[in-house]
Amino acid sequence: MASRFASSLALRTLRSTTNLPQLASRRYASTATTGNEFVSERQHIKEHAAKSADLWRKLSLYLCIPGSIVLGVYIYGIEAEHLKHVEHAYHENDNQVPERTVYEYNTIRKKGFPWGDGSKSFFHNEKINQAALP
Repeated sequence: MASRFASSLALRTLRSTTNLPQLASRRYASTATTGNEFVSERQHIKEHAAKSADLWRKLSLYLCIPGSIVLGVYIYGIEAEHLKHVEHAYHENDNQVPERTVYEYNTIRKKGFPWGDGSKSFFHNEKINQAALP
């Protein structure tokens, strides 16, 4: 049994050493002359992706974030003026809610809200909103 194992081992090593020159000379499709074109195209795609990512990073940092801040300041000014107007109307009527024109299409409710008396929304504000009939 040991001799059979030794002979098979010797045969395997002999086969592996004799086939080395043949394997080294074999060419595959990936090593053809067009491989350089493929590698250069992949490199070009990688560079283009890096440039695009850098462009969008710069746009986000230098355009979108400052633009959002400027827009937030602008909207804050508009809302502060609106709040002053609402408070002025409230104080003009002896701290009572000013009278409003009731339009039936503004207060349509098919079903009451599941909290309270059912006529006030979750974010109801007595100074701004009027309760609707369910």
